[in-house]
Amino acid sequence: MADAIIAGLGAAISFAALHVVHDNVLAAQDLSCLCPPLGAVAVLLFCLPGAPASQPKAVIGGHIVAGLVGYAVVQSGQQLAYNYGEAIAVALTITLMTLLKVVHPPAGAYAFLYVNKGMGWKGIFAPGLVGAIVLVAVQKFLNNFVKPMLTSGSSKKKES
Repeated sequence: MADAIIAGLGAAISFAALHVVHDNVLAAQDLSCLCPPLGAVAVLLFCLPGAPASQPKAVIGGHIVAGLVGYAVVQSGQQLAYNYGEAIAVALTITLMTLLKVVHPPAGAYAFLYVNKGMGWKGIFAPGLVGAIVLVAVQKFLNNFVKPMLTSGSSKKKES
């Protein structure tokens, strides 16, 4: 039960941090760090922190790949990309993430969103990559500083 509460608190704190970054840093540049795939990122980071797809290399690397692929598909201007751009972007993102060993499922969703919304070059960085970095930073902070304090009392009870 403690793990579930910590996971929920982690998600809440991380989304509060996303809003702070959005409101105080990015909004003035007409950028955001809020997008639906980040909800799935939070599930991985806080519920399955040991999973390969939850590692910082995969989270950040996957979003870099998705942003670059999404940009390339949007910029191609080809009729095929216009009609099937989301499918092309997701397929290329999956292929490249696998080859680069940075598989992160929410990045596939970000590639879809990127093409579907026709994002420009700024979409390579925000909302996906910046949002992913904020979530990873919050998760690392919570796991290294907060979680040990919350769980230290329960481990002492188990030892007695």
